[in-house]
Amino acid sequence: MRASGYQSIRKLLAVIAAIIALGVLVPIALAGTQKPFHLEKICDTGTHCVVTASTFAAIPAGSEINYTGPDPNHLVPVLTIKNGSTTGQCAIGSVFGSPSTPGTCLLSGGAGRLTQFHLDAAVTFDGTHWFWDGWYWFGN
Repeated sequence: MRASGYQSIRKLLAVIAAIIALGVLVPIALAGTQKPFHLEKICDTGTHCVVTASTFAAIPAGSEINYTGPDPNHLVPVLTIKNGSTTGQCAIGSVFGSPSTPGTCLLSGGAGRLTQFHLDAAVTFDGTHWFWDGWYWFGN
């Protein structure tokens, strides 16, 4: 009976050690899932843009981004692809300053193919094209 009790304790300790190991290893593994992101777009109005190139296959050329918001530092982009969409916040007012500094776009969540999509990108403008460069990942 004593040997059985020790085996139960050892099994319990093994389970606890496995849970602790997973608690440490899973965040480390998820941190490595960020991937580089580059997108180019042109805008035919101040609120409607079309993607001309992207390094992320789920956001192909022809995808649309529409913006709402009170000013260039409080924009709400809605990026729409076939079978999905995502939204977030952009601040691009600094892009127009002299000297220009990159703006930012942060997208999170979404629907369809972009469920749990996240993007953290710097925004620049060359006078014709807009560029988003940063990192994307999927997860909570």
